[in-house]
Amino acid sequence: MYSKEEIDALRIKRRYGVGRMLLLARKDFVARLHAAMGDELKDLPPAAGGMLPYIDLEGTRGTELARRMGVSKQAAGKAVRDLEACGLVTRVQEVADARAAKVQFSAKGLEYMMKLHVAIDEIENDYAKLIGTEKAQLLREALCEIAYRSPLP
Repeated sequence: MYSKEEIDALRIKRRYGVGRMLLLARKDFVARLHAAMGDELKDLPPAAGGMLPYIDLEGTRGTELARRMGVSKQAAGKAVRDLEACGLVTRVQEVADARAAKVQFSAKGLEYMMKLHVAIDEIENDYAKLIGTEKAQLLREALCEIAYRSPLP
């Protein structure tokens, strides 16, 4: 049996653990993004929309997308097909390896990404107002080091 103090300590660890707070912050971010984008996101299947951050502007191989997303090649392939059906991406055969194809944003996809990032900028500005610009910059720097293992460029 655990003491009241141990349970209270666990409650605090759960509430203020970095992983949980990141998940809750992401939930807030996604909700704000959906509110800002309105109908732009309604026809986008969730798995396909979840792939967008993993596609490089110069294109990304499907196997790399699966690895980045932490899903099977089949699940990534379905998300790519859904994005193709929405007209946001195309597959382009690689010159060096005819068996491989890169997933690239279409013209419509690039336009969509431009609109998406206008909304993201607004959300980030709201966060900076909420926590202050200095803390927002420190947060960006810390997340960059965690995500990319390097400082901001």
